[in-house]
Amino acid sequence: MTAAGALVAGGILSGCRGARPSPIVRTQAGEIQGEITEGIQRFLGVPYAEPPFGQLRFKPPMPRKRWDGVFVANKYGAICPQTAPLRPVALAQGEDCLNLNIWTPDPSATDLPVMVWVHGGEQFSGSGSLPQYDGAQFAKEGVVLVTCNRRLGAEGYLYLASTMDGGVGPGNLGLLDQLQVLRWIQDNIAVFGGDAGNVTLFGQADGAAVIQALVATPAARGLARRVIPQSGAYAAQLPESAQVSTDFVLKQLGIKSGDLKAIQTVPSVQLTAMYSALRALEPAGPSPYLPVISESMPVHPADAAHAGFGLDLDYLTGTCADEVTFASAPQTSMQVAQIRRHAERILTIGSVDRKRLLSTYREQRSELSAEQAEMAMLGDIWVRLPTLRVAQGHALRAAGKTYCYYFASSAPEMAAAHGSDLIMFGNKMSAESPSPNEAAVEVGALMRRSWCNFARNGDPSILGSPWPQYDNKRQPTMIIASQPTIIDRPFAQQSRILGRVMANSWQTMGI
Repeated sequence: MTAAGALVAGGILSGCRGARPSPIVRTQAGEIQGEITEGIQRFLGVPYAEPPFGQLRFKPPMPRKRWDGVFVANKYGAICPQTAPLRPVALAQGEDCLNLNIWTPDPSATDLPVMVWVHGGEQFSGSGSLPQYDGAQFAKEGVVLVTCNRRLGAEGYLYLASTMDGGVGPGNLGLLDQLQVLRWIQDNIAVFGGDAGNVTLFGQADGAAVIQALVATPAARGLARRVIPQSGAYAAQLPESAQVSTDFVLKQLGIKSGDLKAIQTVPSVQLTAMYSALRALEPAGPSPYLPVISESMPVHPADAAHAGFGLDLDYLTGTCADEVTFASAPQTSMQVAQIRRHAERILTIGSVDRKRLLSTYREQRSELSAEQAEMAMLGDIWVRLPTLRVAQGHALRAAGKTYCYYFASSAPEMAAAHGSDLIMFGNKMSAESPSPNEAAVEVGALMRRSWCNFARNGDPSILGSPWPQYDNKRQPTMIIASQPTIIDRPFAQQSRILGRVMANSWQTMGI
């Protein structure tokens, strides 16, 4: 084979036991054969762009060249370079990392809704190939599920536009990779049974942030019909602040302005090793690598609806009750400190009465200790505040529908921690975690059906659980728990106290 053969030879994670080869499908880049297991056809490690290294490093993604022969898509491809290995260890990093995975119940169909999962990971780690994102359960609900990789850290967000020649390092390459995934879907998803006119983007944490940044990106318009941002912290930076990180990186590497070849030959591990130093360099932001407000993304993601972006989309969005507690692994002191700094900065910029805000949490959640109440407050400022700012702007101005949820608990035995809503995949939360208990499995199945209904027809209601659209007067919100319920205005008191940062432009305020 040609280039595709090299990728197949370097594939990882062999197919499932009992799987058999799928029929061959014909994409614009060439023929692909996946595998069938339990009635679901899956195609793994499918390249959607050329390897973003060598002369293509720090440049927008290039569509994959056509290959000869049949691409055997029964193994996950390489994941993009990142700060630490992902578990399981078999998820190897590599340069040919812009690949995607597809699960479909029926490639011969013509109108299946398409759901594209955008993984989280603080924009410096993660992959769509993690076991917890296996899409078989979604495919069993009658949707085509796509997961994917994108460039991370310096590879995806190092801002080189003012340092190197034009077209290099715009600071949003991770977003442009995700954009290329959507273009690939428009060209090819029909051969997997999917409807290219009915695509839903959904993702959690920094995956949600990528989705909202794409909403604020004009080039993405028309490539998706619906979005489901889950627990998204919608932060961005101006070119001036991005340049601070760039100057630090180039100085540490001894690279002069304009020497593109030099930066293109730096080993990825050398760039990822600088992450901790960069995080300390810019303590106010939630991450040293954030999307850059520029020509390609002209507005702050949190301001998108207020600025007229994404008004044709249907929205389903929400957060978890205890966002500063992490479900899949204990949060590190650095993560908590980073969240605290970002939240406190928002409070300061908005001239918010911190004591009054905290007392609201003590009153509403009397079961929490003083420290727990403060953590709940910081978590809400981190993700719930921007989530509701977007939802309220969309509900006020958009032709598309708006729905809101609040993930209260996956089960009585489990807190509604950051990431606990990932039980909707029907898999283990991580490679190390135990299998979810029966109650959590039931809540996850309910969420999955609701999410699939939304992808199918724009309404997340399921039998016995009607879900009203969100409006800025009543603000109906679905409480996702073992017994789902609708409540009105659950964040009303906090919204009044947070007034300025709920209503004003985050781009103007410099958040």
